[in-house]
Amino acid sequence: MTKFRLYFDKDKETAFLNEMSRKGYAMTGFCVGFYRFDRCLPGEYIYQIDITEGMFRVSNDYREFMRDMDVEIVCLWGPWVILRKKAAQGAFELYTDVESSIAHYTKIKKTFQLATVMEIICLFLEIWGILRGVAAAWSFAFILGAIAIAFVRQLMRINDILAELKGRTGDTGEQSYSGRKGKISGYLAAGLFLNGVALLIRDTGGELAFWLGFAKGFLHVLAILLCVAGCIFTLWRRS
Repeated sequence: MTKFRLYFDKDKETAFLNEMSRKGYAMTGFCVGFYRFDRCLPGEYIYQIDITEGMFRVSNDYREFMRDMDVEIVCLWGPWVILRKKAAQGAFELYTDVESSIAHYTKIKKTFQLATVMEIICLFLEIWGILRGVAAAWSFAFILGAIAIAFVRQLMRINDILAELKGRTGDTGEQSYSGRKGKISGYLAAGLFLNGVALLIRDTGGELAFWLGFAKGFLHVLAILLCVAGCIFTLWRRS
């Protein structure tokens, strides 16, 4: 069985994989948002997601450590590694103390900071393409803008987690965003993304022309509604 999900929040992704395991489906592979599942006993596996030191690789020491812990490396994707362990072997937690959790989320924060900078650079390149009259640049500008907003939202979430963790150690230097409700609405990112997808739809003529036009118009309308809702919720939170 294959399911499509788009997660930027590794904690929500972990919860999804464990929920599927409880339903009797073990995740066995992943590629660009597509998760592959095989049947298993309900609750047979416990999943965790870790961040690696590089891209699509882990060290031999990491592999040996996981093997000693009876943990299986299911797959690697970008900086993430998806792990699982037989539930019968006991609880499976990667970071059980405050200091290691702080180090873990600090590493994730740095990864998202780098990814956000790269997305913004790419976004400015697309804006430059728009100014040069490249029609396709509009589509990718909207999509990259949506991804950049999603990354910024994750950075705010991680700052909240770090602020809470450091608060336990008496360190209150980390800035938290939940108190002032300054987060950007996810509706805005969804609207920008759908608008970019709609702009990618081209009229090929023939029998599909009507349906392509309908799909493009529907996506544009939905994108506008989401963007308006996103702006309203963002401004309301800030007020």
